[in-house]
Amino acid sequence: MITILLRKCALLLLLLSAGSINGFSMIVESGNTIVIDHSTTQDIYLAAGTVIINAPVHGQLVVAGGKIYINDSVYDDILLAGGTVVINGYVGGKIRCLGGTLKIDRDIQGDLVVAGGDISIEKNAVVSGNILASGGNMTLYGKVDGNIKAAVGKLLLYGTVGTDLDCRGGSIELYGKVMGQTVLAASNSLLIGSSAAFNGPVRYWAPSTADFGTTVKNGQVVRDESLAIKGNHWYFLGAAGLLTVLWYLATALLVIILLQYFFTKIFHRAGEKIYDSSLRSLGAGFLFFCGVPVLIFFSFISLIAIPIGLILLFGYIFSLLICGSFTAVVAANWFSTVMGSNARFWEEVWIAFGFFILLRLIFSIPFFGWMLFPLLVCIAFGAVLRGINWKRTAAGNKVAEGQTAILQKA
Repeated sequence: MITILLRKCALLLLLLSAGSINGFSMIVESGNTIVIDHSTTQDIYLAAGTVIINAPVHGQLVVAGGKIYINDSVYDDILLAGGTVVINGYVGGKIRCLGGTLKIDRDIQGDLVVAGGDISIEKNAVVSGNILASGGNMTLYGKVDGNIKAAVGKLLLYGTVGTDLDCRGGSIELYGKVMGQTVLAASNSLLIGSSAAFNGPVRYWAPSTADFGTTVKNGQVVRDESLAIKGNHWYFLGAAGLLTVLWYLATALLVIILLQYFFTKIFHRAGEKIYDSSLRSLGAGFLFFCGVPVLIFFSFISLIAIPIGLILLFGYIFSLLICGSFTAVVAANWFSTVMGSNARFWEEVWIAFGFFILLRLIFSIPFFGWMLFPLLVCIAFGAVLRGINWKRTAAGNKVAEGQTAILQKA
C-alpha cells in the first residue's frame, strides 16, 4: 500500500513539474525496473528504481529513478531526477536534470540545465545550446556551441566553449578553448594549462595570481577583486546557485500541492489535533521516528520480514525527505483551525508554502533552530497519525459481527 502510494505521488509530481500537458497522449508507468524497448510518439512519464530507454522516443521524456539509462534518441525535451543518469542517445530538445551523477555521451540540440554531484560531458558529445550547471564536479571533454554558466566545486575543461564561459567554484583547471569572454572565480585554486586558448578578454579571481602565459589570443587578462569569493554560501555562486534554490523551492511547492490535494481531510484533522493537544501529537511523532527504525531493524534480522523492512525503510526515508513540506501543510491546517476559517485549496497551499520558508529559516538558526525544527516535525507527524481513522470500516465491522453471530449459534 505504501509503495503504491509513493509511486503515485512520484508520478503526479513528475506530471506537475513537466508543465502543462496537451491532451492525453502519454504513457505513465511506475515499478521497480522499467525498460522502454519499442518506439513511441507519445510523451512518457516514468517513476522506478531503474529506468532503461532502448528505443526512440518522439515525445517528451519525464523520469524519476535511482538509475536512469537513455540508450536511444529522444527527439523532444527531457526532465530527469535520479541518482545516476547516463545519456548515450541523441537528444533533440533541452535537458533539465537533477541527479547525483550525470554522464552525457551524445549530442544535445537544446540547452542543458543541470544540478548534480558529478557532471561529465564526454568527448563525443556536442551541446548545441547553453549550459547552466550547479554541482560538485563538472568535466567537459566535448564541445558546447553556446555559453556556460556554472557554479561547481571543481571544473575541468578539456573541450571547447563556443561563446562565453562564466564559472564560480572551488577549483578550476582549464586545458581547452573558450571562443568568447571568460569570467573565472576560484576560492581554492586556478590552473591554466599550456594547451588552453582564450579568444576573448579574461576576468578572474583566485587566492593567488594565475599564469595565463600566451593562452590569451585576443583581449587582456584582468584580476578582478570584485569576483572574490569570500564564503561558501550559495549566494556567491551566481545564477547556477540561484537555480538550485529555485528548483528546491519549486519542488517543495509541488509536494505541498500533492499532499494538500490527496489528503485534505487527514491534514485538516491533524490541524485540529494540534489545536486540541500538541503534547500528545509530539509524543506520537516521537514514537514514530524512534519506533519505525526499531521495526526496520527487527524486520531485517528476522529474514522472513525483509520485504516489510524494505517497505518501511523506503517509507521512512521518504518521510524524512518531505518532512519540511509535510510539517508546513499541517501548520497551514492548524492555522486555519485557530483562525476559524475555511480556507480554499490554493489559499491553504500558499499558507503552507509560507510556513515551509519559515521552517527553513528556523532550521538555519544554530542550536535553537536545530532543536526546534525536529520538535515541530514530530508534532506534525504525530498529529497526522492521530488524525487518521484507524477504526475498521463499516464493511469490516459487519463481517466481524456476522462471524460473532455464527460462533454464538454454534
